[in-house]
Amino acid sequence: MYRSALAAVALVMGQLSMTSVSVARDLVYQPVNPSFGGSPLNGPYILGQASANNFRYLESPQSKRDRQQQNALGLSNDPAAQFQRQITSSLLSQIASTIGQQILGENARDSGTFSVGGTSVAFQRMGGQIVIDINEGATGGQTRVTLPVPNF
Repeated sequence: MYRSALAAVALVMGQLSMTSVSVARDLVYQPVNPSFGGSPLNGPYILGQASANNFRYLESPQSKRDRQQQNALGLSNDPAAQFQRQITSSLLSQIASTIGQQILGENARDSGTFSVGGTSVAFQRMGGQIVIDINEGATGGQTRVTLPVPNF
């Protein structure tokens, strides 16, 4: 009796396994990152993981040297240093604009020389061109720029 019951169960199991239908579907990619169409609820989790990852990595020796060099050159993120750079940049921009007006403006001159810091800028109109010589007194560097006279 025990064998016949066991054989009956095996027979039923075999028939069930043969009659079962397997269903297959296409795989569909669903992004996780909300920036790429994923669920917005994943945002804080992904940001937390990225922050934890950034925290684990130490500053590389090269980036440390670069940061120290920037600090030595006065390029730090100190607000006073940033303000000083902005003021210097603004003044140099105004000087460059004034020189540009002298070279190309309404009452443009045929030649002239300007000195700023240790740098001198000399320009001269020659035919249909403007020749600009920039001499850097501190480094001894010299640059010549030749431009066509623009038609305004």
